[in-house]
Amino acid sequence: MDVCVYNARVMGPSHVENVVELACRTALAYRGVSHVTVPVDMQSTPVSASPRSERNVAGHVSELMAYSSRMPSEDQLARAAELLNSGKKAVILAGRGASAPAASWSWSRNGSARRSPSRCWAKHRSPTTTPYCVGGVGLLGTKPAQEALETCDTLLIAGSSFPYIEFYPKPGKAKAVQIELDPKRIGLRYPVAAGLVGDTARVLQALLPRLKSRKDRSFLDKAQAGMKEWTELMVERGTRKDKPMKPQVVAHELNKLLADDAIVATDSGTVTTWIARHLTVRGNMMFSCSGNLATMACVLPYAVAAAVAHPGRQVVAFVGDGALTMLIGELATCVKYKLDVKIVVIKNNTLGQIKWEQMVFLGNPEYVCDLQPIDFATVARGFGVQGFTIDDPADCGEVLRRALATPGPVLVEAVVDQDEPPMPPKVTLKQAAHLAESLARGTPAGGNIALTIASDTVRELV
Repeated sequence: MDVCVYNARVMGPSHVENVVELACRTALAYRGVSHVTVPVDMQSTPVSASPRSERNVAGHVSELMAYSSRMPSEDQLARAAELLNSGKKAVILAGRGASAPAASWSWSRNGSARRSPSRCWAKHRSPTTTPYCVGGVGLLGTKPAQEALETCDTLLIAGSSFPYIEFYPKPGKAKAVQIELDPKRIGLRYPVAAGLVGDTARVLQALLPRLKSRKDRSFLDKAQAGMKEWTELMVERGTRKDKPMKPQVVAHELNKLLADDAIVATDSGTVTTWIARHLTVRGNMMFSCSGNLATMACVLPYAVAAAVAHPGRQVVAFVGDGALTMLIGELATCVKYKLDVKIVVIKNNTLGQIKWEQMVFLGNPEYVCDLQPIDFATVARGFGVQGFTIDDPADCGEVLRRALATPGPVLVEAVVDQDEPPMPPKVTLKQAAHLAESLARGTPAGGNIALTIASDTVRELV
């Protein structure tokens, strides 16, 4: 949920175990954040010097992690099934809450399956290789996914809190059923006709036997045909030989080298677009980004945590130069604890997401988005991290292969075209007008940007 759901202060040494135990359990149960405050005077107090109160009985806090067993009533399940069975164009918007193993086999029942990248580990357990998956929605999503969501008449929101309401169907266009563990989040993003409170996996197990198989596959067939075209487009973008190198090339080549149980983390910015579109989630892969918060500089802490929690698994951090600069000191953590983390930094010397938001959403010229160039490979070596540099698409795959095969922490600096736009899956007239306005008002390098967009468009139309 990306919100603080537990906040506590340690009141004495004998209080530490109780508070931390409850903090961990609350964060796990609600998939959120717990915050524990330990005052400095408490930090240096010996445990033996802190007598327990009568209310603080030793061992009274359990170490057992319990999960909710709440289930909807039979009437609620029947109503949800009736709504889902009555539609002809069904879409599933699935998020982090749908990642339990029991839910992973449910996508093929009602047409095109969907996944939302709006929460951490959002892609886990929802492989993009299934023929029912047409990718994510929003600015990071795919065109067939967005078209399916816009034209559906039935929407099942399963364990998702995808926050960008402008990408949902217009209110009233689709009948929606939502499965959500937290009752206060029912109908938060889209008006629902049936709300099912409970664990997504258990609710789906109860709901699936009530659903009817559809004979009309035209909606699914159209989405799958669109996904085939989209995949071909991503391959075309990912195999460009232009110089400066396109950032999509790095994500495309990296995807081919990832293990089926890799843990991939990405930061917030244009890099999120490149990896979200070019990463094929398969096997037991996990993928994380900062969803509702869109926090910059999150990727190295994510990767460090993944390497500590899952030693022996391939851990890759895909980050922009702006975000890496903010928390580059975590390279020292990787070296100190000998963490096998591979860091791929997309270097375009600009705050790309801010730049394109200024232009496309506001119609303003780019303003103070340039970054001071940093030689990240050299800086990495100063930390004791092996450093590589790529600036030629012809060498990209081989350099990444060598980097991933190098033991210990490694950083790959990929120098890319800063004028390559992270195009939304569907460009609206308003977005196009704002872009034209920003160019006309004097965006720096406006000529290069216009030429890049025109060149990309022509190549993809041919």
